[in-house]
Amino acid sequence: MNLELPGHVSVTHTDDGEVLLDESTGEYWEINQSGAAVLRMLLEGASEQEAARALIADLRPGEISPEGAVADIRELLAQLRAAELVVTS
Repeated sequence: MNLELPGHVSVTHTDDGEVLLDESTGEYWEINQSGAAVLRMLLEGASEQEAARALIADLRPGEISPEGAVADIRELLAQLRAAELVVTS
């Protein structure tokens, strides 16, 4: 999977994560620190499983299962795709 931001989306880093702005509509979405880290990894070419392992490593042991982390990542991606904030090329 080769994930990228479309040309009409800009990203601003904040203390709490990231804000994605759809410049064509003026709408923006806030992503928390975990979601922002996952999105950056996926944009850099990491797989969902690699991003899940990194997410688990950043959390307290036992806080989330590998399956739960992958499910959360897929849900994040589904929401970002539906809002046309990311595309797969």
